[in-house]
Amino acid sequence: MRINYLLATAVTLSALVSVDAKAANTISVLQFGTANLSSTAQTGPVNNTATTLQFGAFNQASSAQFGSSSSVNSVTIGQGGTTATATNTATAGQVGGFNSSLIGQIGANNAAGVAQLGILNGSTILQQTP
Repeated sequence: MRINYLLATAVTLSALVSVDAKAANTISVLQFGTANLSSTAQTGPVNNTATTLQFGAFNQASSAQFGSSSSVNSVTIGQGGTTATATNTATAGQVGGFNSSLIGQIGANNAAGVAQLGILNGSTILQQTP
């Protein structure tokens, strides 16, 4: 009985040691101002989520995500110009298993770019002039 208990304990401890704890990363940025700059980077092996919202005359946001082949990466960037000549620039770079990005811009001058490397990639860019 004692040997069985000792063996069961050893197997359980062995299983616990081999478990690799993996955390998800989340970033949220909200900026109001004349000139807004934001740059985010995530290297989590499982799930990475970044959301950036900017409201100003000059908005610039970049987001980079690097995960494993089974990671889920998600980027959302929203930029709203507050002047008639507002400039919005957004870039997203994603490496992982499943990548999705959404960029929405309202301004006189809008520029957006997305680079994705993964198994399943999806991207949506919406641009509107006031």
